[in-house]
Amino acid sequence: MLHNKKTYGIFLAILISGALVAQESNTARFPVQLSIPPKASINLAGMDIDSSLVNVKSTVQILTPTSAKKIWINYSSVVEKDSKNTICASLSSGDLPAEVIIKLQISEDVGKGAGEMGKPSEPIVLSDYPQAIITDIGSCYTGQGAGKGHLLTYTWEFAPKYDPEDINIEDLNFKVYVIYTIVNNE
Repeated sequence: MLHNKKTYGIFLAILISGALVAQESNTARFPVQLSIPPKASINLAGMDIDSSLVNVKSTVQILTPTSAKKIWINYSSVVEKDSKNTICASLSSGDLPAEVIIKLQISEDVGKGAGEMGKPSEPIVLSDYPQAIITDIGSCYTGQGAGKGHLLTYTWEFAPKYDPEDINIEDLNFKVYVIYTIVNNE
């Protein structure tokens, strides 16, 4: 009886290993290719701003001398091979006095997203002409909301050669519209 148990055990082990080998040879492998069309979107977030990130290629911010001096720019980007996106900023309209300039400083991405984040430009003086503020954006996302993406810091100054006499910029009453646009560099 003991001999039969050993024989059955050996027979069962051979049968199971044969079945495993047979199952492995019946396996088929197919490559899976996924293609996502190029898309890009941006949004702004901060103390007095919170826009949604829904396939928007541009967004507008209203600035006044008393608005928040810092906001976050978030973006999502899917690019084709060997292609990059750029975010530009410009004044789109408003009543900015000739004696006032707005400087914009862009931080590095804070690293709360994933992918190939863009590179910030040097500080710029906002103008009617679109200027690149974040370049070389690959396929990535920064995350959404305050504390994610790149911090934008505004500095309001009097233009060179203007001599203010006891005037504080924050006492001036005007507003400007800044448009942020994400474009492909093809």
